[in-house]
Amino acid sequence: MSARLRCAIYTRKSSEEGLEQSFNSLHAQREACEAYVLSQTGEGWSAIKTLYDDGGFSGGSMERPGLKQLMADIARGLIDTVVVYKVDRLTRSLADFAKIVEQFDARGVSFVSVTQAFNTTSSMGRLTLNVLLSFAQFEREVTGERIRDKVAASKAKGMRMGGRPPLGSDIIDGRLAVNASEAETVRHIFTRYLELRSTKALENALRVEGVTAKSWVTQAGVRVGGGSMLRGSLNYLLINPAYRGVTRHKDRRYPDTHPAIIDAELWDRVQARLAEGNSRKPETPKRGEGALLDGLLWDDQGHRMGLVHTTKGAKRYRYYLSRAKVTGRGETGSVHRISAGLIEQHVIQRLTPLLSSSGAAPGSGPEGRVREAIKRVVVGEGQLTVETVAGATSELSALPPASRMAEGGWRLTFPFHLHRKQGVLVLKSGAREAREAKVDRALVRALVLARTWARRLEEGELDSIKSLATANGLCPAYTARLLPLAYLAPDLTEAILEGRQAPAISLAGLVAQPLPITWQAQRQLFQTLGG
Repeated sequence: MSARLRCAIYTRKSSEEGLEQSFNSLHAQREACEAYVLSQTGEGWSAIKTLYDDGGFSGGSMERPGLKQLMADIARGLIDTVVVYKVDRLTRSLADFAKIVEQFDARGVSFVSVTQAFNTTSSMGRLTLNVLLSFAQFEREVTGERIRDKVAASKAKGMRMGGRPPLGSDIIDGRLAVNASEAETVRHIFTRYLELRSTKALENALRVEGVTAKSWVTQAGVRVGGGSMLRGSLNYLLINPAYRGVTRHKDRRYPDTHPAIIDAELWDRVQARLAEGNSRKPETPKRGEGALLDGLLWDDQGHRMGLVHTTKGAKRYRYYLSRAKVTGRGETGSVHRISAGLIEQHVIQRLTPLLSSSGAAPGSGPEGRVREAIKRVVVGEGQLTVETVAGATSELSALPPASRMAEGGWRLTFPFHLHRKQGVLVLKSGAREAREAKVDRALVRALVLARTWARRLEEGELDSIKSLATANGLCPAYTARLLPLAYLAPDLTEAILEGRQAPAISLAGLVAQPLPITWQAQRQLFQTLGG
């Protein structure tokens, strides 16, 4: 008798249309797959009862609950064969299909299409499947192009392609039509803005007058909107070309596609006032003033460090922050945040003496010359690497550790270290000085407690960790995490008592995971925690 093969049936339908019926497309796919599995009973095939269905999910995405459950059960070793009605039910993306098949192969799972009779256990089956998936992906991309072209053509004719209508308009027969009462409100907003000359003042005035945002009823019969109009929505309203009868689609504008609410004279006066207000805004550090290294600074993991700021009282503090720290994607560098003024002044001081005077622009100050000379700056632990453009630096024998780059510039290395002096962060040139010993009182106290507890257990004074925790008024779990410190390697214990451990090593870090039993593994853990 053949070995039993557990077959999982996966079904998918792109749209939700018809899923409410008692017998829908998902049921039809499953019925065909079950019949095929039943025909292979002699080979040991049997369908498992778990349903892996994705109704209303596109085959171009992997974010499908049924597919995720299928892959999870495959990883747990619960499935031997995946059966689908057609290949494109599993995915329409060739890249996604390659990933799925790779996971199937890793777990020894075969893949079968009922209507196309393919099996990925053979090289010919895999080749044919790839060809089919290529056509499925082509069909999806062509469909997407057709939809985008249809949207663009409809926009050019003034047709609405979904979304809520703007204040002053309703959607009738797929087009914008003027709502007389709301149109008066729109004209009032434009006129009041010219009187008050500020969107902040306009926001306050409209709130007092009781003017509210657009209110409408969704297809589900729920009324939404109707709240107070804030500055952001007012700014958008004042520049919305729909009020001039213009439909926009991406970077294109189609005039006279529906009735205008605002006449040309009022529209032009409002736009001129908005432009005048923007031109009078002063440059601030947030908008780029003094950002010497903005766009030029990177951490040592290859992530760009962008300029950010924070304000305390009347004072603004600028920093360069690693992109990886902001997005949470990728490993952050050893220095992921640094004071902008601190590193900018350090770069100016170190690089200015090395710059060539021949390439300097007339009247340019030290900051301008340094900015023009820099191609890239990388900040790492104890080291600053500056890459210069060709011809920016003099050919001096006193250059810091440097190497020529293919483009003709130099890659210069400046050692530095950060420390606090009287509460102020200071950046100093040169290698890090020897650190003074600093005893961590929390660590020392934990070591003493752990040794005392271990002695009491060994001498039979207490018979369990639970009774030990009760005697000391502590949580048993915390006591269990602290107790292994009694068996720490002698050299590590001595280093903690003398304050010679790495600054990054803390009590919380040591007890966050089980302490290794062997002393060698403990030393390795200390190296990892200490960086």
